[in-house]
Amino acid sequence: MQGVDRTRRVGELIRREMATIIAHQLPGPSLGILSITAVSVSKNLRFARIYITALSPAIGETQVAAFLNEHASQLRWALGQKVNLRRTPEIVFEYDASIERGSRISSLLEGLQETRNNEDGS
Repeated sequence: MQGVDRTRRVGELIRREMATIIAHQLPGPSLGILSITAVSVSKNLRFARIYITALSPAIGETQVAAFLNEHASQLRWALGQKVNLRRTPEIVFEYDASIERGSRISSLLEGLQETRNNEDGS
């Protein structure tokens, strides 16, 4: 059970530090409002998958993850300077579309409720 707690704590540490690193040290185009939604760390702490969302991105949403993956080695180095880990995990960024999916489902449900209310009122 201790291993699960350690991966969760390391994931939270990576999430906090990577948010700062991306905001202050990443060169290139503005990514808009970027949010790290989750970090999944492997049991051996060698790999970390970072899930991101971008609100009003200057570049396409799927291109945000590609841009971050292009700079993954630079971001990993900066992360290694900030965190006190024996080995800095390899990082991979993935775009997390769950927020948009949830918003779309919510709007569909609201539309169904409005339709039901209109049918009951007629």
